[in-house]
Order: sequence, then C-alpha cells, then structure tokens
Amino acid sequence: KAEAFFKRPPDELQGFDTMWVAAIDDPCIKNLYGIFSNYGIQFADNFGDWEDGTEEDSQRSIEDIASYKARKVFQVTGLPCIASRTSFEVEPIRPEDMVDKSDSRVPGPGGKKGKNQSQTKSPRAVTGYRFNNIGEHVDRIVQSLLPFSEPTRVTRFRSCVCFYDGEIEMFEYGELDCDIYFSGSARTFIPMSSAINSMLKSCELALDLQYQKWLFSKVNTATGGYSSDAGIKLRDRVLKEAKVLPNDIIDVSSFMDAFVDVDLMDQCGKDLADRFIKVKPSKILTVATTGLVIAIPMAKYLQVPLVYARKQRSVVMADTFDAGYNSKTIGQDRQLLVSKDHIDEEDRVLIVDDFLSSGSSQEALLRIVSEAGATPLGGGG
Repeated sequence: KAEAFFKRPPDELQGFDTMWVAAIDDPCIKNLYGIFSNYGIQFADNFGDWEDGTEEDSQRSIEDIASYKARKVFQVTGLPCIASRTSFEVEPIRPEDMVDKSDSRVPGPGGKKGKNQSQTKSPRAVTGYRFNNIGEHVDRIVQSLLPFSEPTRVTRFRSCVCFYDGEIEMFEYGELDCDIYFSGSARTFIPMSSAINSMLKSCELALDLQYQKWLFSKVNTATGGYSSDAGIKLRDRVLKEAKVLPNDIIDVSSFMDAFVDVDLMDQCGKDLADRFIKVKPSKILTVATTGLVIAIPMAKYLQVPLVYARKQRSVVMADTFDAGYNSKTIGQDRQLLVSKDHIDEEDRVLIVDDFLSSGSSQEALLRIVSEAGATPLGGGG
C-alpha cells in the first residue's frame, strides 16, 4: 500500500504535474506546499515527526541532518525530497558584562555604603548555548535565561533546507538574529520561510520549473494555442490590483475605469484586434463609457468605425434602437440606446465591452444588432 501511495499520479485537476515528498517540521509545511503548488508540484506526504536516533545526532551539523533526511526519504519513497533542519543559538555574555549591575555596595562605618562588592552571574546564565534542532527546549532555555540576561542578548535561528532527487543535491539557508526578550520556537517560521523561498528559486533555475504552467496550458487550450503578452499583463494586474466587492463585482478602477492605463489598454486592444481581424468586422459596438477604453484601440487597429450605445437619450438622437438590461454594478434596470443611423443590415458588427459581469449589457447589445438586421460576429473584452 505504501508503494502505491507514493507512486500515485499527481492531481492534474488541481494543476499538479509532479509529485515530491517533504521532511520538514509540520508547522512550516503549509508554506512549502503553497509556494511550490504554483509550479505544479504536489507533495505526497510530509515526514515531519523526525527524531534523532542517537546522542551523536545532536552534535551533527544541520547540513548533515537535512541531507540525511532528504536522502533517506528519497530512498524509501523514490520521490524528490525537500528536508530541513533548524539550529538555535544563544550568545554568551561578554566578560565585561558579567558583573551584576544591581546596587550591592557593602555598608561602611556610620551606615554609609562603601565600594561595590562584585557579584558575578551564574556560569549557566553566562555561557552560550547551541542546539541543532527546535522544540520545547528552546522555549524553556529562553525563559530560564531571560531573568539573568539583558533584553538585547542575541539568539540566532539558522535553517537549512536540502533538496535531493537521486542526482542533484542543493542547500539553501535562512537566518534570524532575535533579541532574547522576543525569542521563542515560533520564530523558526522566519528563517524557514526565507530558506524555502531561496530553495524555490534554486529549483526554478536547476530544474526549469515554470510558474503556473497548468494555467498557461489551460489558456492555450481555451484559445486554441493563442496567447499574448498583453493577456498575461492584464491577468497580472487583475490579480495584483483588482478588488472583489461585496456584490461580487470586480473593481478594476485602478487601471481601466476611473484611472486608465492607456499603454495596457492599447496592447489589449491590439491583441483582440489580431484575434478578430479574420472575421472582417465593419463596425464595433460597445457601451459608453467603460467599454470605450478597450473598443477605441481595437477600432484603431481594425480600421473600422466605432459605435457606442448611450444609457440616456441625447437631443440629437431622434430615432433609436433600444434594449433594456439589469446593471449588476448599480443594481438597477437601465436602457441602451443606439441611433438607427449608425447601424444597418449590411453591417458586420463586433460587440466589445470592458469586463463581463453578468452578461446582461452584452446581451442587450446583441438584441440591438438583431433589431437592426445586422450580422453579429462575436464578442470581446
């Protein structure tokens, strides 16, 4: 059963295409899973309950232990392994700081205090400490030393992460210097996070890992193998800057609504124009005003007129095509109006809008094209 468990295929429905295994502390595993999942790597399991086998193990370097864990787990599972080990150190107190600063002057004649009577601290409080693993003992030693130490006495956490796949072995490190006043085993997350991120970069270079390869594959499948820099840039802006409002509307006002990134919209317009140039539209139809940011550059590159539907009747609009729709953005029923002089039955119309919300405004534009007797070619946005 164990052999079948580790030889099972990765979950392709979740975007994974490679199976690895881990041997790091359980509290840090979610960080490892999260960042490597973007590269299509699924972890079959984590051997997080590793224990030293002999007393000599406590004297070994964190590199030796991380390497041993990675190699041993690879030998058992046959899967590439990422293993870790973190050490903890407490710096010794310097000789010049070993005299207790409390007022210990011996009373002299008449009750007056004389010279200081030196009181050295306990050797156990003065000496430095080093452990090559993390556990409850770290918190115990910190609490024991804290009353006898300056709050700024330095403790150091040093994490080593090792990757081994039977051929390649790589090491990366993370380090944290922390005042003893704030120290504790929970601080291990910081150097471990740094080491894991460094290991990801090394694996990306050494193993040619690709960021969100599964997403690019799905996009290529959906677009017939067509992809572009403009689409990737737009996707990144949406992921980084867009906000999902309580009514499930995506707020993109930081780059294509109230505040427009003209260069990005021009690139997106050219990209969409390239996709639709073969259908040979004679006009583009959009909604004022949000649809104009993408429709104008498209019309420029396709070299066709642009017609936009108004939401209120103008004094120059005598005879119009009109269609109602429900605006999810404002939560009201609205009307789209297009002058009958602008569309006729000979037109081949491409419908364009900024973002697809519920599709009601695009459906209203399609009804206007149908009422005019024109030929709808498709929609973009």
